[in-house]
Amino acid sequence: MGLDRPLAREQLELELVREVVLTRRRLDSLVLAALTLGAELIDHVSEGATAIRAAQILEWYAVDEGEVARDPRGALRSDMARDHARACRIGLNTEMGAPAADRDGRRQRQKALLGEVRADLLALVSKCRKFRFDRVTFADEIAKGLCAATDKLVVGADMDTYYAWQRGMVLKLNEVAMPFGPPRVTATVDAGPGRGQLTLEWDSCERRLALVARMARAGVAPEVICERLLADLSVSSPLRYSQR
Repeated sequence: MGLDRPLAREQLELELVREVVLTRRRLDSLVLAALTLGAELIDHVSEGATAIRAAQILEWYAVDEGEVARDPRGALRSDMARDHARACRIGLNTEMGAPAADRDGRRQRQKALLGEVRADLLALVSKCRKFRFDRVTFADEIAKGLCAATDKLVVGADMDTYYAWQRGMVLKLNEVAMPFGPPRVTATVDAGPGRGQLTLEWDSCERRLALVARMARAGVAPEVICERLLADLSVSSPLRYSQR
């Protein structure tokens, strides 16, 4: 039995990753197909031509489910890299060595995104109260909402920083005084072999993503993950300062 539990958790994690990737890719596929068809509608002369072209576009953007099934983690890494590149193009991400003004701008964007994620989770919990007597539906709805919230965190995250949080160990927290409001908190993290100690933002998308990933790997139920993430999003500096 002791050997079966890690294997079962590993299989559950792979299944969860596969479902998340497939759901995200299907949504992306539908959006891209709709945008492509919408851009062409003005040139279509009949409903039949529109229907034929719609079928062609849907086939063009079809998701390769076999690729995801063969390597769910690889597919997720690929999607995260693509999302990171997309976020860089639209200004959501900046490099660690960017000027201070750029870093401050990124912090403000992350703070706004984290506030949005918290609002989404609160709305999700409120909506799911009507399912409190149907545990299966309740758990399914919470899991879907948690996946959507995690997607938003991925878009706002820097993957190198995320991996440092995922693999690292927090050595200490540091407070940096700010001209207005509560101090900014950073963490000194042992990021593992070859990376040494890094100083990372505590109030960040990357840390919340790593938190969710660790709990999912440990087999924690989605509703418990949602509750823990909501509690974590309620503070910007550990235990003392609340901005959301």
